[in-house]
Amino acid sequence: MEYAVLNTPIGALHITQDGDFITEIKYAGRYAQEIPRATPLLEKAINQLNSYFDGSLKEFTLPVKPAVSPYRLKVLEELIKVPYGHTTTYKELAEKTDNPKAVRAVGSAMRTNPIIIVIPCHRVLQAGGGLGNYSAGGPANKEWLLTFEKQNK
Repeated sequence: MEYAVLNTPIGALHITQDGDFITEIKYAGRYAQEIPRATPLLEKAINQLNSYFDGSLKEFTLPVKPAVSPYRLKVLEELIKVPYGHTTTYKELAEKTDNPKAVRAVGSAMRTNPIIIVIPCHRVLQAGGGLGNYSAGGPANKEWLLTFEKQNK
């Protein structure tokens, strides 16, 4: 496994590559010492994340492979379809996975999403439009990401 660390406007991101796939992009705190790109794929991931955070990239083209259960994978696959600058709800995602009562399971999939930003769990809101929590630094980071995307749509 190879990895890199990138500082972004929401804090440090730890990016992990295993073989030909990005397997994790995790929040690593407010700021960390950057660790340079060690492979072409990590370089691509960092370049795409930098482009996302400068507002020029709306859709990622990274090969990702989240290590999650089959149901969580189904949820994450639906989540990737939510366009830049748009949102969905936990309930809507549950319905799209043909399991409308699985709202809590969808919430759990969001909390354990191993590839944040690229798999945009920040785009999922509560039924009433509330932010809910965000495992990548809390609701303030989620709000920042949503506002940033709406301004750059």
